[in-house]
Amino acid sequence: MTETLTHIIDVHAPVKVVPLGAENLVALDFRLMKIFPAYNIIKAGRLSGRINAGTTIVETSSGTMALGLAIVCKSYGLKLRIFGDPAIEPPLRRTMEALGADVVIVEASASDGNVQQLRKQALLKFMESTNAYWARQYDNLDNGLAYSRPAAEAIRQLGRIDILVATVGSGGSSCGLSHYIRAFFPEMTLVGVDTFNSVLFGQLPGPRDFRGLGNSILPGNLDHSAFDWVHWLSANEGFHAASRLLHETTLKRGPTSAAAYLVAKWYAEHFPDKLVVAVFPDDGSRYEHTVFDPLWMETNGYRADRLVEAPTIVERPLQAKGGWAMMSWRRRTLAEVKTELENGLRS
Repeated sequence: MTETLTHIIDVHAPVKVVPLGAENLVALDFRLMKIFPAYNIIKAGRLSGRINAGTTIVETSSGTMALGLAIVCKSYGLKLRIFGDPAIEPPLRRTMEALGADVVIVEASASDGNVQQLRKQALLKFMESTNAYWARQYDNLDNGLAYSRPAAEAIRQLGRIDILVATVGSGGSSCGLSHYIRAFFPEMTLVGVDTFNSVLFGQLPGPRDFRGLGNSILPGNLDHSAFDWVHWLSANEGFHAASRLLHETTLKRGPTSAAAYLVAKWYAEHFPDKLVVAVFPDDGSRYEHTVFDPLWMETNGYRADRLVEAPTIVERPLQAKGGWAMMSWRRRTLAEVKTELENGLRS
């Protein structure tokens, strides 16, 4: 079983360092990034005895974490129930169901700022009457610990990393990668990419069309003190960045990867002596009929004439708005940022 699983993980989770045009800009390109934490979480649960043959694995997800768990649970012969929402693309849902996952769609949409809370409530209700193990991607420390392998591979191939740009959802990949890379390069700059109306870096919860990053709940795996800079991108910026990434690099990746590319390219242009690495967590196969369909983009109001060329610098999270904003975070905790802002308003 162990040899078989290792083979499956290698097939689904190769990580490559890919040049992105400029000499100082590359991508840490994942085929399916979330299979690393999915495998690590299930493996740790089995070793601890919390997961056995009769355990149903449950998780709240509408993206690639659900797919990663579906692959790992299929390999282990475990039952899996995913609590998602209508944002799950039909091809992704069909793939998970083909792997044996039970996908529960909670009636909520991206326009509901508390969509993740609603999914969580449905999950907890199911657990009341079932022998279930909650993977807890947002709070399970085995999430971040899973990124030692790709971090080591990035260091092996690149030799050094000056600036790491990563989208932030659960905090697992951004904080996990930076933790291991900074063991060798403590001065490395970590740039987090969030979206507006996400609570991760101090904004208020609200409607979010941009999925795959951001959150309406604050994850335990998010270490705010790891970040030097934070950027907020709108769905319009991220969706159009996917086409830009394709045209400029020939890489067809999803909008979360494209968001990392957009921000990383800005840093590469402004810091030509620094090696900038963008984390690409997803490919573009799920977005053929949405982000890569000009008619869908036009029908849903995502317009190229509304794009901005550069981020607006803000001093506090609630000032961040528009298409693209950035803030110097300076490796502070969220509490420290809020306290400093409160003291500044009083003075």
